[in-house]
This record gives sequence, C-alpha cells and structure tokens, in this order.
Amino acid sequence: MAERLGVAIIGTGTIANAHMRSLEHHAPARVVGVYDVLHDRAEAFAKKWNIEVVASDLDKILHRSDVDAVIVSTPPFAHMGPTIAALEAGKHVLCEKPFAFDPAEAVKMTEASERTGKHLAVASARQRCWAASRKAQELASSGELGDVYHVRSSAFRFRGRPGIDILRDTHWFIDHARAGGGALIDIGVYQIDALLWILGNPKVTSVLCSTRMGIGSPAPAPLVQDVEDHAVVMFTCEGGKSGILEITWSSNMSNVNQFLVFGTKAGLKFSPLTMTAPGPYNQLRPVEQKILDVTDEDTSGFGDVSQQFVDAILAGKVPHTPARHALEVTRVMEAAYQSAKTGHAVSLA
Repeated sequence: MAERLGVAIIGTGTIANAHMRSLEHHAPARVVGVYDVLHDRAEAFAKKWNIEVVASDLDKILHRSDVDAVIVSTPPFAHMGPTIAALEAGKHVLCEKPFAFDPAEAVKMTEASERTGKHLAVASARQRCWAASRKAQELASSGELGDVYHVRSSAFRFRGRPGIDILRDTHWFIDHARAGGGALIDIGVYQIDALLWILGNPKVTSVLCSTRMGIGSPAPAPLVQDVEDHAVVMFTCEGGKSGILEITWSSNMSNVNQFLVFGTKAGLKFSPLTMTAPGPYNQLRPVEQKILDVTDEDTSGFGDVSQQFVDAILAGKVPHTPARHALEVTRVMEAAYQSAKTGHAVSLA
C-alpha cells in the first residue's frame, strides 16, 4: 500500500478551501496541483496553500503521473465533464455536491467509474462521516432499533442564503441555471443522503415536495434570486419505510433543529445522540440513554469526507460515500423539484 496519495484539485472556489483545510495536515494526502478555468484564481489558491503546480488546462493535470486522485470542486453545473475525464485518465475521484442536476448525468459518471475500475466518491454524503450518523446507522443496521421504518430531519437556518447573507462573493448559489435549486439541493442533499443511509438505502418509490422563496430581504441589485429558501420533502420507500425533510436557508425560526430515527424497538434523536425505548418494567414509560459524549459532527479517528476518501483509496477500499448511493439521492432531488413544480407527488416505483 502506498504511503501517500497524490491529489489534484479541480475548481478552486470556496469549497476547495474546505478540502485544503482538511488535507493540509492529513499526512496520507499530498496535494500535487490545481486547475481552474479561471487561471488567476487557481494561481491565488496555489499561493495561499503552497501548492507547486498550477495547470494551464485540465488534460495536463489529469495526465500527471504523480496525481492518483482528483477532487472535483467546481460549481454543480460543471461536475460531469471533469469527473468523467479524471476517471478515464485513471484517477479516483471525490466529486462535490450535488452530484448532478440530472440523474442521466449521475448515471454517466457512475458508469464511468464502474467501467474504468476507479472509485468515485461523492461529498453529498459527508454527514456519513459524523460520529452521530455513523453510530445511528450502526444501530439501525444491527437490528438494535428493530425495524427502522421512518426518519425525519428538520434543519432551519435563521438567515443563511449564500450570495446574500453568507458567502457573498458566490452569487451562483442563487442562480437556478448554475445551482439547480436553492436550500434543498445545496444543504438538503446532505440530509436526504443521511436519511436514506440510516434507513438502509431502500429504493424510493414516491416523492412529494413543496418549496418557498422570498424569506428575508431580497438579493441586492443587480443580483436576482430564483431559487428556494425553504423546502419540505416527504418520501416513501419499499418495505413501508418513509422520511420527511424540512430544510431552509432562511426562516424566522431558531434552535429547533431535529434529526429523528423511528424503529419498532427503539428510536434515536440527535444533538446529543440519545436512544429512547420502553422501560424494562413499565412498557408505557420511555427510558432515554445518551449514546455519545462527542458532538454529532465529530470525525475524530475516522476522518471527514476528504480524509476518509484519501484513506479509503490508499487502503484499496470502497469509499464511505459511493456514487451508486449518490445516484439515488439525485433521483430523489429531481423528483422533489418536479413535485414542487407540479404540486403533485412523483412516482419513482
């Protein structure tokens, strides 16, 4: 097994900095070079992080012998091209979220990975690396919760619209043509993945969604927002399983976020991760047991999505966040937006 993985970063915007903060002190990773269609931005990024190589075109970075893997951190509309090119150049890939707007693009990327024999991981599943999610999935899959039949996530930002309230230089977040949507596809994609993972990744059979835009002050001129601030999604799955997601960039609400897992023997709630089950002597009274002493987001001893990707590739293992699962999430996301547009549930059976 190689001691270090040579990594190239494609796209040097905001999220690329998050990957660098993760990998900068992760000994198994060595960031070899970067590429961005905006060469000046790539040069500034490389200078900031002391990266030696700034490629003048994508092909040059992908065909370097010291590059083993690529992190695609371009905006969502530009994921497929560099991802497939990297896989076909013999590189493993970690693709940023959302995987794709169109399930057909997600299929092409997934099939390219399977055809080339190179791993494709997807950052839309980064919450799988969190301590609470990992433990919840372990308890669910072990049968300790019984049959896990329903999951629910409610995550409300008070004000957190990218391009308006936060990350004010990244205006593409509020442009539907470039972002594909708003709160749902930006941060809701993490929750959809986590909900399905804890359910055991069943096939989703139907999706119902409602969205809302216009919560908070409008985008300052000349910017125009045409994506949602708020979304509610309900989905049903094979085996009678179901899930609900409430997600917002902007709301008049705070401190009420929840992540709940319902099983026939016991249930879980996050923050902190706590199990609820009937008492041994009185089945009508709930007994709560705190499961973890660390924060939900803790990745100690496991690694975040960037570190785990590097470690898995070096170990010759399938990454913790595989493309096949992200493909199902992409199908759910597309169905959710179709449902919101038509006002009717969408069947995926």
